Amino acid sequence: MSIDQFLSIFYIVVPISIGTMGTFYSVIPLRGIITRRPFLVSDRRGLYLMFVFLIPTILLLIFLPVTSSFSLLLKWLIPALYTVLLVIMCFVLKGYSAYGVSDITFREALIATLEKLQLSHEQLSHEETLSSIRHTSIRLTSIDADLQVGVVSWLGSGMIMIKQREHRTLLKQIVSEINTYFRMSSTPSKLTPCIIELVFGILMFGLGVGLTFLLFKIA
Repeated sequence: MSIDQFLSIFYIVVPISIGTMGTFYSVIPLRGIITRRPFLVSDRRGLYLMFVFLIPTILLLIFLPVTSSFSLLLKWLIPALYTVLLVIMCFVLKGYSAYGVSDITFREALIATLEKLQLSHEQLSHEETLSSIRHTSIRLTSIDADLQVGVVSWLGSGMIMIKQREHRTLLKQIVSEINTYFRMSSTPSKLTPCIIELVFGILMFGLGVGLTFLLFKIA
């Protein structure tokens, strides 16, 4: 592949990837702004989005023509770093993110859900850091599993995950019931995380569009 062919493909792939990420980060917060209800979404969606963005970049850099030691470094080092990043994210992003919640509303929804699913539980620990991030560990005694819950109350965001891999299907059910609880109740929503992410998504989408015009003009 010549350098001109590489740049032609690069000018197409990068703006589309950035625009796709911008669209993704705009759609999810719109849900909270329109419904004005808290909700939870899987962190895996963000992982899939990173695959959409990074894999084309990795493949593209592999075909980068080697014209100097610097281009050789780019050709192999950056794809290797991106690959390691994706592997790490596969292990880290295994929970769900909450939008528009407070420590009180999230706790009420979680307890109501556990009682509805008849999951006996007990709180193992509760910790609040100086940054007002509240972490709670809940033991589901009936199935020998552990829930980890974290809430940044002032921001209106949170997370929930389960330690044991074999109970991820149950976690999905718990999250589904929490979302149903929020839809059916009059729980107030904090729009701060939705607004922040929406602005971020719009800026990324604008960057993708701007790069499209700029790069094709250069080409």
